[in-house]
Amino acid sequence: MHDTSHAPNDPQPSFDWDDVYRGDGSDTSAPDPLLLAPADGLAPGKALDLGCGAGGNALALAGRGWRVTGVDIAPRAIASARTSACARGLELELLVADSAAWEPETTYDFVLSSYALPPRGPARTATLAVAAAALAPGGVLSLGEWDEEGCDWGAGGDLVTLDEMRTHLSRLGLDVLRAERLCVPVHQHPGHEQEPAGAAAVIVTARKPRDTLEGSD
Repeated sequence: MHDTSHAPNDPQPSFDWDDVYRGDGSDTSAPDPLLLAPADGLAPGKALDLGCGAGGNALALAGRGWRVTGVDIAPRAIASARTSACARGLELELLVADSAAWEPETTYDFVLSSYALPPRGPARTATLAVAAAALAPGGVLSLGEWDEEGCDWGAGGDLVTLDEMRTHLSRLGLDVLRAERLCVPVHQHPGHEQEPAGAAAVIVTARKPRDTLEGSD
């Protein structure tokens, strides 16, 4: 999770995400109830937070009994998540890795991508493929990303469109259960300039069919 905060003045792809985080747990934000809601109807199992940031959503899932893996490219983000996990007495697997290149060693019942997709191009395509491949048959993906048609920041391709997400996830073999544009809160990282109270987002919930040929761990 990049903490629903990568919004106005979002950096270019060369930006160092480590500069966003403090690494001491103080930047672990509150969980996102909208993106976590699809997990409420599932029995706690294995969950993956792909682009977990400082761990707000991953920690919330762990607190609800999920066995959680969090992956993020920024070492300080993972350091913050680890610090917050220790402070709360929670155990979860936290890995520093590029979501576009990371290869899951197991499958997951719930996969989350919270405002963490790369700009449109090969890295975004690869990240979505990783998310789909990580799902166990019957597993659910919850994805939130800033809406290109409703936000006035970012270079071309930085954000997403509703049709793009619907089409891409369907091509990856997922059943799209929900896809809509909503105004959602925007939180800022400590020390960053003030950002607007809300912004347009694309929210998608999808499921991997149970008749897939892939096995489940």
